[in-house]
Amino acid sequence: MMNLLVIQSIVNEDWIRFKALLTVLVILYACVFVSVLIDLFFGVKRAKRLNIVRTSFGYRRTITKLTSYFGLMLMLSIADVAASVVFNMPYFTVVGAIGIIMVEAKSVFENLKQREKNVEEVQKAVLKLFENRDEIKALISFLNAQKTELL
Repeated sequence: MMNLLVIQSIVNEDWIRFKALLTVLVILYACVFVSVLIDLFFGVKRAKRLNIVRTSFGYRRTITKLTSYFGLMLMLSIADVAASVVFNMPYFTVVGAIGIIMVEAKSVFENLKQREKNVEEVQKAVLKLFENRDEIKALISFLNAQKTELL
């Protein structure tokens, strides 16, 4: 079993063990990053398929998600450094990365399943609009009348 005690590796200047720990952490962080990119890819693909306009808001959500995930991963990595006097591996970071990857995988599957669901919902909403067109016309007339009274 590989011993990756962080503090002990630094104090003893055991750079091979320290490098091995950093390699494990880089792989974990890269897996989280790739999982977010895969979710982004399938989200954009779904939006294109459903003719949903892709805006900067959606892309900013991905940046916010990455920031949150990497903040969490950093805190877990710090907890692993503190716990390295007891544990040999960065267990907190491993568990956190697995959890994040599972959330992103669930999101990808939801994007794949939503394809049919969203088309049906849009069709139903359009039909409802046509069914209620008289009420919509009355509401627009009322709002226009209110606007002219205010002026």
